[in-house]
Amino acid sequence: MTGLHGGDGPSAWDAETLRREEWLLPVAPARGGPVDDALVGAADARLWRGAGFVVLRGLELADLTDARCVELCARVVGRVGAPAGLRLQRSGNELLTAATAPAVPRASGPGAPVPPDGDDRVLPPHMDRGEGPRPPRLLALLCIRSAAEGGESLLASGPALHDRLAVERPEALRELYREFRFGRGRDFDRVRPVFQRDGRALRVHYNRYWIDRGQEETGVPFGPERRDALRAMEALLEDPAMVKVLPLRPGDLLLVNNGAVLHGRTPFRNGAAPPTRRCYARVWAD
Repeated sequence: MTGLHGGDGPSAWDAETLRREEWLLPVAPARGGPVDDALVGAADARLWRGAGFVVLRGLELADLTDARCVELCARVVGRVGAPAGLRLQRSGNELLTAATAPAVPRASGPGAPVPPDGDDRVLPPHMDRGEGPRPPRLLALLCIRSAAEGGESLLASGPALHDRLAVERPEALRELYREFRFGRGRDFDRVRPVFQRDGRALRVHYNRYWIDRGQEETGVPFGPERRDALRAMEALLEDPAMVKVLPLRPGDLLLVNNGAVLHGRTPFRNGAAPPTRRCYARVWAD
């Protein structure tokens, strides 16, 4: 789907027009082995000049520990190119196993069953801010174990969001081209617009949690124009036509252009047994 944003970089798409072949690449089974050059090239094309995300489906994880799954994810990311190349940006939290406290006390002692848990909240589409002064260019999420229920990925095209706002809410779009504070930092160094031109490419930097937190640190509430612009963005991210719901299976590696596509997830519920307790590896690259 070609949008109004023009320029180079990933295209605008919506949940109905995006075709499976634009984001899915099957991997020939090779446990812990390399991904071939042709597959890496196809992934690059989709990340930087296509949909802005890609799923490598079929990585063999049998008999790999969680830590080795993280290393496999990092090795694949290290092969992915970009206009200026990419470096791994290692996180202190590379295994994502989010879980809420159970509603009832857990039984204790050896052999006690582990009750189901999970997260009953939607994680709205957002960009990863990362742990450095600039957000990572690439996010990689490797599904090691999926949840018993839910936990699907949510993906939204930054160019498509931009194009909808340009037509329906131009005044909100103008506000989103102004600078926002993204969380705490020395002298608020994490300051950037939600939409920004990088040469001929359009970038999106949106993470409502960090935007709210950054504004709170100033001690000054949002003005009415800014509140209205953020509400316009939130409304689009709640529109099913704009958000691709993508279930990932074990062995699926989701690669996301962090400046072009926002990602999130649906609520999930774990099972009591380890095979149904959600676990993802996360690696960033800049």
